Amino acid sequence: MVFGRRSRQTARPDRVEDLREQVQRARAAADSATAAARAAAEDAEKERGADDAIELPKTQPTGRRSARYRVAVAAAAVTCLGAGALAGQTTLDHQATQRSIAADTRVLAFTEEAVARLLSTDTDNAASYVDRVLADSTGDWRTEFEQRKTATIDTMRQAGNRTAGRTLAAGIEGRENETTTVLVSATAQTTPVTADPAAPAAPEPQIQQYQIRVGVTMVDDQPKLSSVGFVQ
Repeated sequence: MVFGRRSRQTARPDRVEDLREQVQRARAAADSATAAARAAAEDAEKERGADDAIELPKTQPTGRRSARYRVAVAAAAVTCLGAGALAGQTTLDHQATQRSIAADTRVLAFTEEAVARLLSTDTDNAASYVDRVLADSTGDWRTEFEQRKTATIDTMRQAGNRTAGRTLAAGIEGRENETTTVLVSATAQTTPVTADPAAPAAPEPQIQQYQIRVGVTMVDDQPKLSSVGFVQ
């Protein structure tokens, strides 16, 4: 389980560094193979030049030099192709890792904001609160919340206070199919609302801390809360 403040920053940095090193090694191998091929070609040219300076019988075979040259070039070409394939696969792995990190970062950012909105209530804007929560929701959680939205609005208006939610930390706990489970640590600061200027001083705000487990499911490429539960 990944857990901690802004845990999106801890998403497999060692894996990314390993991939970068593999790409560098593959490219170095390709460069070495190219240099070997070039050296083999130069040696073959030198041998042909030296042989041309000596008068040889026309019947002397020259296939060995050509064969040696072709073998050297072929070996270098195979090495280049192998190094290129490794570099290509390593690049693809690196890109896949980067996409995974970006997806996790997006899920965590949404979760932090959605949980803060879920915990932030206002006695004067109860209906707007319900609309915000529903906009962030999908699946069973949305159905459940929609069924009790009227009771939620009535309770908020009767409470006569405002609550400011704040996310302290969020971390990915696991994944199943299209849903990512995230653990969230958050606080809610509740302040009573009074319209009477002659009323005695309002009590100090009350702060509660929560541990919340949420499910985040992608809907049309948008993250939504699909489940919400408080951790005891």
